[in-house]
Amino acid sequence: MFFKRISAAILCAMALSLAAPEAESGEDMMIFKAILQSPIFKDNFVQSCTAQSMEWLGASQADKTCNCAFDRMVKDSKFINRILSSMNNESIDFEKWGFDFIEPCIPQSYPAETDNAFVKECLKAGDVDKATCECVLNSIKKDYSVRDLMKTAFEDQKKLEVDLMLKSAQCLSK
Repeated sequence: MFFKRISAAILCAMALSLAAPEAESGEDMMIFKAILQSPIFKDNFVQSCTAQSMEWLGASQADKTCNCAFDRMVKDSKFINRILSSMNNESIDFEKWGFDFIEPCIPQSYPAETDNAFVKECLKAGDVDKATCECVLNSIKKDYSVRDLMKTAFEDQKKLEVDLMLKSAQCLSK
């Protein structure tokens, strides 16, 4: 799903940044920050993120969301400190942190592309028709904002899976 794709984009960007030398001085920190702020790094991050999220957000919203995430990343000194801490083998939950980091960039309402992508993925599951998939989607949209849905996907995927199965069962019984 889209949630995993955005998470993967952020984690890929972080992995690239981990190639920076261990920062033990202010100079190393400045070099690391300069790498993050370089146009090449930004272009790579935004292009990769946009390509991975376009199906779920549409081209324009994906670009907007990914640019927002990048801007937050390079302006956040906590981000740099967390990356540097992870280089020193401190355990950091980047998936949870990744959602907290991009959450303000996520659109307020469901883009049409999200609806289309959800129905397409639902139909791949097999034994359901388009009407059932649309019913599940409408039920999700009643219970979750885009941000709540993504937060649940990041923080409690099992809960979301159970909720989706219950919604599917309700729709199939109609």
